[in-house]
Amino acid sequence: MAKNSTLDLYQLDNGLRVVLVPMQGVQSVAVGVFVKTGSRYETAKDNGISHFVEHMVFKATKKLPTAKDTSRLEGLGAIQNAWTDVGATAYWCKIPADKWRDGLEVVKELALYPLFPQKDLDIERGVILEEMKRREDRPDELVQELLMKVMYGANPLGLATLGDPEVIKGITRNDFVDYHRRQYVPGRMVVVLAGRLEKISEIKSQIAAWFGSLPAKDGEEFPHIDDTQAKPALQVLPKKLANQAHLCLSFRGFNASDPRRFASTILTTHLGQGLSSRFFLELREKRGLCYAVRADEDRLEDVGIWNVYIGTGMSTLKEAIEATLKELTRAKNKSLTKAELGQAKQKVRGPVLFTMENPIYQMEFYARQVLDRPQEVLDYDTLLDRVMGVTVQEVQESAQTLFQTEKINLAVVGPVDKAQEKQLLKLLQV
Repeated sequence: MAKNSTLDLYQLDNGLRVVLVPMQGVQSVAVGVFVKTGSRYETAKDNGISHFVEHMVFKATKKLPTAKDTSRLEGLGAIQNAWTDVGATAYWCKIPADKWRDGLEVVKELALYPLFPQKDLDIERGVILEEMKRREDRPDELVQELLMKVMYGANPLGLATLGDPEVIKGITRNDFVDYHRRQYVPGRMVVVLAGRLEKISEIKSQIAAWFGSLPAKDGEEFPHIDDTQAKPALQVLPKKLANQAHLCLSFRGFNASDPRRFASTILTTHLGQGLSSRFFLELREKRGLCYAVRADEDRLEDVGIWNVYIGTGMSTLKEAIEATLKELTRAKNKSLTKAELGQAKQKVRGPVLFTMENPIYQMEFYARQVLDRPQEVLDYDTLLDRVMGVTVQEVQESAQTLFQTEKINLAVVGPVDKAQEKQLLKLLQV
């Protein structure tokens, strides 16, 4: 565990895990119930149910019988929300510190005791279908979704988190009840409070009272995935976008436990984070090929995704891809200078320090680790020590490991025809 001696991480007898993160100099508490379930725990037949459940719990719970009741925290000065992604679902709020018990009670009700009222089912079904239509108008989101299909195909990681419209139209109340019974269980839950925690013993007693009597269950795990790749992969979603294309150029990255992830963070930051990044300077400032370009990483429990996103004109699509691949080849063949390494480290350190100031970020920082890497939960000091200790050689080695021709994946949303598609596939080599 971490250097932070005030961080309290423990487990109830039924398997539910708890993280308490006291913070100095704040007047609020972030309270969350995180559940280790999301779209990668689904099948093609129930695709979208994780996200649909997250919507439906706000309709009514045992103690909070109306949508007005489930949102009552706003009347106490709180920010309240929820989200679903491929591997987790979270119900959380940020609330004045003296109202922590109210916050915990509401997120507890949402996570544990939803009623899924039949009268609200069709209404919320319509809301989600409208959310899907909105996504269709956002090519930068569509291309990320398409990328997952390119990389993971029929595995649930290739499914859309919002789901399939036809599946959403057919989901029943019994489907919700069954899914919630299977997955919303102590072995898949983490309760987190971060912020001004003045009465730790009271908080622990309340958590034990509300969560400790739940029967011990572990829920269902996601299916194993074969993360090997033998040749470059490309998929195009033809879409007329005022002569623009949105693309993701990606590789299989490091997972949440891989010790090489710290060097990879430096590499990603150097290449594609901010106005001083290599991609921004080369593609936008020097060549004027795009407005938006960035690199990022997603690290899951078992796999990782290293990704470059670019929005560019059809006339510059080929050149933008070539310029990106050139920078990746450069990163493999030429190490960073000491100055570049130092700057990249500071670009990582700054945002980490900024997130430490907000209880919401601290809550999610620790919850994510407990969900994906419970054997190695790092505090912020330890994380920064690992990042600041990265060497030039380690950064170059991570580039050489990541950027391999046979592991290139390209997803493109835009007016690309079959002839252009073949030309793009020929470009994919580093």
